[in-house]
Amino acid sequence: MAQGNYDHPSYLTRQFTDMDTTTAGANGTSALTGFWTNVRLRKAAVTVRVAGTSAAGGNAAIFIYIGTSVTGFTGTALTTTTTTATLGTVALGSSAAGTVVLSTDMDALLVQGGVLAIKNGTDTTGTCKAMLEMYIDPLGTWTGPPGS
Repeated sequence: MAQGNYDHPSYLTRQFTDMDTTTAGANGTSALTGFWTNVRLRKAAVTVRVAGTSAAGGNAAIFIYIGTSVTGFTGTALTTTTTTATLGTVALGSSAAGTVVLSTDMDALLVQGGVLAIKNGTDTTGTCKAMLEMYIDPLGTWTGPPGS
């Protein structure tokens, strides 16, 4: 259970996490990262590092979470996945290096202990780097301020 007041800045302030650059290769998975507490993943800004040669979704950053995640907060039913869930896809196509493409709002709860990764589309040459927008979920475990 969360510690501290729900109006604490740690719950209200958006955190930003920088993922590693992906590795080129069709359907490869790379840029793995984990979290110390439950977080709510919102959007991603994906920067093309090496242009792909495939149109549209052939060169894509597909965000997957390996672990327990909950999605569907914008609808009427929540979906809990305990294995691998696809959270969102950002089509990069043949965009030039340095192009930034924004994701839609993924609004997913990522339960601590899992791994967030980027899976490539079918393109064999394109790479990218993602900056994530997220915040600590109030129902997660948080150690609180120093000395508490």
